[in-house]
Amino acid sequence: MAIRSKAPRGARSINLRGAYLAPGFIDLHVWGEPDAVAREAIRHGTTAFLTTLGPEPARQLATSVARRAAQQPIGAACLGIHLEGPFVNPKRGGALPRGPMRPPTVGEIQRLSRAARGRLRLITLAPELRGAKSAIRWCARRGIAVSLGHTDADGRIAAEAVAAGAAAVTHVFNGMRPLHHRHPALLDLALTDSRLTTMVIADGVHVGAPALRLLRHLKGADRIALVTDSIRHQGWDVRIRGGAYYLRSGTLAGSRLTMIDAVRNMIKLGGATVAEAVRMATEVPARLARDRSRGTLKPGRRADLVAFDRNFNVRLTVVGGRIVYQG
Repeated sequence: MAIRSKAPRGARSINLRGAYLAPGFIDLHVWGEPDAVAREAIRHGTTAFLTTLGPEPARQLATSVARRAAQQPIGAACLGIHLEGPFVNPKRGGALPRGPMRPPTVGEIQRLSRAARGRLRLITLAPELRGAKSAIRWCARRGIAVSLGHTDADGRIAAEAVAAGAAAVTHVFNGMRPLHHRHPALLDLALTDSRLTTMVIADGVHVGAPALRLLRHLKGADRIALVTDSIRHQGWDVRIRGGAYYLRSGTLAGSRLTMIDAVRNMIKLGGATVAEAVRMATEVPARLARDRSRGTLKPGRRADLVAFDRNFNVRLTVVGGRIVYQG
């Protein structure tokens, strides 16, 4: 039975006929200064995000973390920081700078956590590195999600990392050993272990349509988080080719995705329903970021909303009950 109530006096009525109304999208992996990301993200339905930092020398990284943590951008909300390095394996470094990559230590993560003033939400690390299991346990006890990525880990090491508390896999299929029927690795576990949430760049370049369909079939909507890994605001020296960014060396770098593009692609390429793709862009990332106020349309949750039409054009974005974009 539909529940009807009178709108408050002076309330504004918005006609969303023909549009889907969903929780605002949450991007856990996007590069660039929060101010720039926040202003553009709302045009594509993103209402919250984690700002990403890569490998830097220890003192410089602590400074960068503190500076990012202090920013409160206008537009989409910056929920905190995702460290994609420095605790990753140079062998699977991709486009990240290899020089500052190093094994994790609990001491350094403690210092970074203090610099972030409680806003360090997600760390990507390679579990085969010395000290990784201790770092994973420390983070898990303190509510910092650990995602396995940029790693050469085999299946045994990956399983030990999950047992220690690792919760996710960064840009699944990328930055890790490929699937091999006789030599299990992290990817095998990512696809089959229900404890792991897989973050995926659904642009059709980083992950093709058959692999997206495989991922959706094996993991289901509750264990896939759509991310952009967009570097459009990062200022790197890159080239655009085939819908993605590449370094001068030819190495595939970040994507050109927006979150509404990721939702569309997961439907068109990955075979997801609209409801499933929306869950991958909202409820799943909110759970991974341990944010109980976002990700669903329920009484008591934040009024972070997106409305988009059947052609995936964003018509309305609302952050905290305030309209921040109308298309």
